[in-house]
Amino acid sequence: MSSIPSPPATPLDAFGAAVRRIAPLGDAALAELAALTEAREVGTGVWLLQAGQRAEWGLFVVGGLLRECYIDAEGDEHTRAFAPAGGFSGSLLDLLSGQPSVTWVQALEPTRLLAFRYAAFDALCRTNPELNMLARRLAERLYLRKARREYELLALPAAARYAQWCAEHPQLDARVSRRVLASFLGVTPEHLSRLRREAVHRPAGPGVGGSSRAA
Repeated sequence: MSSIPSPPATPLDAFGAAVRRIAPLGDAALAELAALTEAREVGTGVWLLQAGQRAEWGLFVVGGLLRECYIDAEGDEHTRAFAPAGGFSGSLLDLLSGQPSVTWVQALEPTRLLAFRYAAFDALCRTNPELNMLARRLAERLYLRKARREYELLALPAAARYAQWCAEHPQLDARVSRRVLASFLGVTPEHLSRLRREAVHRPAGPGVGGSSRAA
């Protein structure tokens, strides 16, 4: 009987495991990358990036939850993505553009991070083929996520988008507020409440749970 692998012992262990799931870095390349990081802790509601600021930092989530969003001229929020533990954030769009950011990045829970300056990471990628491969694969993953999100918003009805969310993120559904999740799904909070009521009375599919949710 195979043993269950132990969880990473430190934030850097978690970081190393996450990047090696994306690209097969050797110990030397991983050590170079890890040397760029610094530990941070932020509270619920803290904005790590606001529109108009220059994006400088890549973020790895050790524990907690981040979201990336836009805020329009009327003050309405449109959530683009979530980054739970083991995920990356920082808004590649704004890191690459060098222009004032259009994206906001917020902690939805008390969150522990490893942050690294994107310019320093980019400089390493120019001289280290392993890290260059990591950067390419990160960009590919981001593109696939973006394309799939566009498909869901443009081609799927709201009920299907919510069912897909529950199937892919059963633990997050209980941790994200109704207002924030509605802004991700492209519906009103009231519409989301109806979708949740309907889901309770629908036979549960794989990954769709009935746990309590954030208000």
